[in-house]
Amino acid sequence: MENSMEKSEDLQPQPVYPRLTIEEIKTEVLSHLYLEKGLLSTFISMLKRPSKTVEIYLHGNRRKIQNPFRYLIIGVAFSTFIMLANPSFRNYISNIQQSSKGNYDQLDAATGLSFYEKFTQAQEIYMSYQNLVLTLAIPLIALVTFLFFRKKAYNFAEHMAINCLVFGTIYWLSGLFSLVTFFMDYSFIIYLSWFLTFAIGTYLYWKVFSINIFKSMLSILSAYLAAMVVGIFFQIAVFLVLLIL
Repeated sequence: MENSMEKSEDLQPQPVYPRLTIEEIKTEVLSHLYLEKGLLSTFISMLKRPSKTVEIYLHGNRRKIQNPFRYLIIGVAFSTFIMLANPSFRNYISNIQQSSKGNYDQLDAATGLSFYEKFTQAQEIYMSYQNLVLTLAIPLIALVTFLFFRKKAYNFAEHMAINCLVFGTIYWLSGLFSLVTFFMDYSFIIYLSWFLTFAIGTYLYWKVFSINIFKSMLSILSAYLAAMVVGIFFQIAVFLVLLIL
């Protein structure tokens, strides 16, 4: 009886699974790298047709555009990685920290606390966690553009998406610029980097919001100021936590 059951099981057709293909491997790799929805094409499209790209995401087929928040996070991570790997940047930051060491030494001697050590640790954390800082800053940046361009009929959530695309593009371009100038003196490159990020931010706001250049410059400057305020508060909070621990 058992033999007949075994034979009947052997005679049952075995399931046929599809063969692994190069196309399937490619899809899985792109999905793992978050490129399946056109990260590169979104970056290029934001440089060439920023207004149209934004409109496609907000009112068209969103599947054609990389998710704005993911686009921003990956761009910031890429830029931060290149920046922190640059020995010239490390030397630049070290020189800045050393220049302020004398003031902290006086505080350390007066209070018995390690102000300088905690200050440098807070700066390291701030630079390493740019993703978190920008995530916290985006709502405030969105508020800036929401107030600047109230007549554009974008709601607050749409302003957040727009600024994720804008600042994502800025960080992607900044990362590529840092990669190209990797072996150059950072004390000189930093000024070019500031000019580049300001220029591209002005251009993107100008195109996306259809405004004049002067208003675009003023609004991107305000957006950078908002991001800077969040960054300062982040460093202060981290510094105080480290001081307490």
